[in-house]
Amino acid sequence: MENQPLPTPPAALPKPASPWKIVVLIIAVIALSSSITFFLVKRPSLPFLSETKPIPSVAQSHQPAPAVPVSTPTPTAALPASTPSCDVSDNSFCNVLVDLKSALAASNYAGFLAYQNLQSTTCNPDGMFVSVCEGVSKGVIKEGYNIGHNQSEGSLVTKNDYITSVSGYVNTNGPFIYQGSLVSANKGVAVFLNAKKDQLLVFPLKRTDSTWRMDTLLLGGTFTDNSFENLSNSLLDFVQ
Repeated sequence: MENQPLPTPPAALPKPASPWKIVVLIIAVIALSSSITFFLVKRPSLPFLSETKPIPSVAQSHQPAPAVPVSTPTPTAALPASTPSCDVSDNSFCNVLVDLKSALAASNYAGFLAYQNLQSTTCNPDGMFVSVCEGVSKGVIKEGYNIGHNQSEGSLVTKNDYITSVSGYVNTNGPFIYQGSLVSANKGVAVFLNAKKDQLLVFPLKRTDSTWRMDTLLLGGTFTDNSFENLSNSLLDFVQ
């Protein structure tokens, strides 16, 4: 009788897990999950967990801010409405022009006299009326400053009358705005016009040594003469 192979015993079946082990495993998972959640909530945000970085708080000082000194602006005289840079190449003329502009802006008409020549006349009551000779006997020599009027006669006046006359003229017809200047050789003219350009204030200046001076201040209407507005060379004829 031949030997028969022994039958292979069946594989052992796994033992069913104990119910207590399952309960313990579930409790462990729950505990581990709670610990991770607590750790993430309580721990500060890490760079790889949050795109925004915490902003460090800056300690604020409770000391009062130092007082800033407030300087009171010094009032300055208003300049004429148009004050372009000097439009001629003669520096000495430009220096005179700056002074004349400043005097006009400040209503300091005595400032014009710094560049006007004092003139004299022999009074003659029987001749042409001259302001400084009013009430003066014939043959008396009087000094004063000449004010000319465009297309009319002028007059030689005292310093006080000069200031009064110019002040009244500017207050009535002004303000006067700088129009421009002309300079040729030893002659120069500075022109100021009112807004309507129908009244003028003209300084006919002549070079004297290192500065410029005038014999007459010219006032009056333009009478539709555009040479003052256009600064025609003919204006230099006012310089004597």
